[in-house]
Amino acid sequence: MDIPYMAKGGAWTTVRFFITTATSLAAMVAFGNLLPKETYGIYSYLMSLSGSLGFLTLAGIGTGIVRAVARGQENVVPYSLKLQLRYNLLATTAIAGIGFYYAYQGNFTFAVSLWILSAVMPVSTAYHSFESIFIGQKRFDVLAMTTSISAIIAAIAAVAALLFTDNVVILMSVYGFFSLVPSFLSYRYASRFISDRSEPKSETISELRRTSFHLTYAGVIGTVAQYLDKLILFQIAGPAALAVYGFAIAGPERLKALVKNVVSVILPRFAEENFEKASRFPLSRVFGSIGLGLAIAVAYISLTPLIFRLLLPQYLDAIPYSQIYAIALAAIPLTIYVGNIFAGQNMLRAIYLHSISGYVTRIVLLIILGPLWQMWGIVIASVTSYTLTAIYGVVILGVEKRRLRKKNEQRI
Repeated sequence: MDIPYMAKGGAWTTVRFFITTATSLAAMVAFGNLLPKETYGIYSYLMSLSGSLGFLTLAGIGTGIVRAVARGQENVVPYSLKLQLRYNLLATTAIAGIGFYYAYQGNFTFAVSLWILSAVMPVSTAYHSFESIFIGQKRFDVLAMTTSISAIIAAIAAVAALLFTDNVVILMSVYGFFSLVPSFLSYRYASRFISDRSEPKSETISELRRTSFHLTYAGVIGTVAQYLDKLILFQIAGPAALAVYGFAIAGPERLKALVKNVVSVILPRFAEENFEKASRFPLSRVFGSIGLGLAIAVAYISLTPLIFRLLLPQYLDAIPYSQIYAIALAAIPLTIYVGNIFAGQNMLRAIYLHSISGYVTRIVLLIILGPLWQMWGIVIASVTSYTLTAIYGVVILGVEKRRLRKKNEQRI
């Protein structure tokens, strides 16, 4: 491990996390105190519905861009943007189509909101690849400053809108504008750091497409699984229950994002190293990862009652759900670390196995336990699936290492 590199990258990533978390917290408190539960539940449902169709965007291209930039193939970035904008039209069409369905049903709030998201979300996703550019260049300082500024502006806009209206369509318009414009400007800024403006080689393009499409297809089930809990809960318990659940998981999800961002510092290193070096995974790292996750989980569980009483007094019923959901944080560092080994070494077979096994487990548990126990069923299904996914990752890494070594020995 390159300790100075990890310390520098991790420090900037932590700064980024705390700034974006503070802005997200401000927006969350505003939503929790200024919107009725039913209204926030509808807003959350529409965001989840459009997000669940994110598998129709070229979501896997981020890792492909990181790998290319880390290997000095920066000239492939402009091509990657054009590829995303074309491919993401699938998501635009699908989200708009659901909007027309709701318009036919006479629900114009849902329809107009989805039309706004259909125009904004796929384009914003494409321009958000600025993040992959900075990660590949190991410019975590610039990434932290860029994303922090965008988060602050978006939070101020959201809070300002909530002070004047609780209209879902207007709130969705504000979200769309301050999602698209900062991503576009950040991408233009990131483009200035690209020194190689030549045409990319066909081999570079082929590698990018191969990685991007494989990772996108591997993540299809994952995208559905990510939002399925909210979609099921809205249908079986209504918007108010979804609002409670949304605030219950908000804290653990932000902490999960912190772990993911910190561990993402390692991804460019994994892309540069050979397989034997990158895949070394002694038992100490297993227990270290679990220990880190447990420490984060215990700290959050202890502080949860105080946080909700101070900031979200209307959602005190979310406390027990949030505390149990936080148990899953113990497994997250291990899952993300192993996943970065797979991504950094372009182990597509392992990525498919890891993604499909974990997400199928989550989907099955949500479908069974959600209707059975409603919100508790959703929480238990999530904690169980996160734990099993971490175990799957370690097992798959061991199996793949033995398989590749045996394959290399046969060649010799």
